[in-house]
Amino acid sequence: MKYTYFFVSVFSFFACDNGKDSPDETGLSPEELCAGQGDSSLTVGYGSGAEFWPYELGAEVGLAPAPQGGFGVWIRAQTQGIRAAEGEVPHATTAVLLETRIDGVVVGSFLNETVEVYCQEDGKGLLWDVAVGFDPDDYATNDDLIALDGQAVELFVEATDSGGQTASGTVDVVIAVGN
Repeated sequence: MKYTYFFVSVFSFFACDNGKDSPDETGLSPEELCAGQGDSSLTVGYGSGAEFWPYELGAEVGLAPAPQGGFGVWIRAQTQGIRAAEGEVPHATTAVLLETRIDGVVVGSFLNETVEVYCQEDGKGLLWDVAVGFDPDDYATNDDLIALDGQAVELFVEATDSGGQTASGTVDVVIAVGN
């Protein structure tokens, strides 16, 4: 009985490691990933708090006022290979290009040069509070926006960190207006 207790105690000690310093499938630790090492990638999605869920192909998304003017789709993006801030310091300000495309044609483009990418426990970066929008001059009226209902669009997001490393991602979604 005491050997069983010893084994369970030793196993529990090693099993309780939170993985913060453990390498992932890339062989890099979370700290190395947050520092921008490894292959870069970006996944477009949504979430709340520290949660992130990738948008699925063809997902219906609503429109909301965009900070750059006009309307757009608010997103989150999960990054890898882009420098992300751990804790409060250092900040990891990233330039994020946000484009909306219909049938391959850009119908809205905005460059936000002051987006913070925050390091998560797994070493991936997370950014939020950005909207992939439509050109406010071309989509200026309620009729323009209502005409987008059911329209398939491509949301393109490209992040460039202070060291010049880039990652980009796209997702095809369907605009839902008034639902």
